[in-house]
Amino acid sequence: MADLVIAEGVELELRPARLASRLAAVLLDYLVQGVVFLIFLYVTIALNSGSGNTDSRRAVTIVIIVLVAIGYPVMSETISTGRSLGKAAAGLRVVRVDGGPERFRHALARALAGLFADLNMPLLGTVVVGGLSGLWICLVGLPGAIACVSSRRGQRIGDLLAGTMVVRERTEYGRGSLPMPPAPAVAAWAASASVSEVPTGLVVAGRQLISRIFELDRKAAAELADELARQYSTYVKPPPPFSVTAYQYLVAVTGERFRREVGMAYAARPAVAGPDALSQPGRRH
Repeated sequence: MADLVIAEGVELELRPARLASRLAAVLLDYLVQGVVFLIFLYVTIALNSGSGNTDSRRAVTIVIIVLVAIGYPVMSETISTGRSLGKAAAGLRVVRVDGGPERFRHALARALAGLFADLNMPLLGTVVVGGLSGLWICLVGLPGAIACVSSRRGQRIGDLLAGTMVVRERTEYGRGSLPMPPAPAVAAWAASASVSEVPTGLVVAGRQLISRIFELDRKAAAELADELARQYSTYVKPPPPFSVTAYQYLVAVTGERFRREVGMAYAARPAVAGPDALSQPGRRH
């Protein structure tokens, strides 16, 4: 783990999702999209029941398909920071390759590329409209599957273009333990400190250590927390004006960094006692 930290530990946090779990999430999302499409189509037909123009109905149907196919993933992943309904059910999340949260521009790039490159929608339209052999339908979605299997990070074409990847939030080790929130004074100091200067890789490593700290050997966890806090301290200015453990230092800095990234207030909770092995080392002055 120390070697990963020195190399800024990006791989420590990001666990690429397997193709099977991604496929399950996609199928669930397609089911939801199908229901949404039918609802919109029914409403549109009901509102235009008096119109006998077949071409206009086909045009409206195509527009609804495109809007649902693009609008659903963009809205769901933007609002929930990388989790559509299918991904939430499968325990997956879309993140940037640097470990940061997915934003609107990433979700839009993924949706557009997913529709026209990964899913190969133009080929699907040609099969449906042109009446080509049903064997061509096997090629739908093949580009995205090949890219996902070939990529070391499991990225499909849309992920490569958007600079994102799909990671597993639920692993064989579980979700990990919730971090002990910092004391109000520590949180107040972090709110005014220059936490944005910490390299993203170090922030990712800190978040991973916090989520797994109670599953690690206490001595190793304390040493790793000390090392990370030491590296953080070269970027975070000013230093805290009081003594704080390395673990609480990491929680305060990464929490404030996350609050600034997603534009949400960090919810402070009453501090609780931590493991004895983590209560002594790594005090920051």
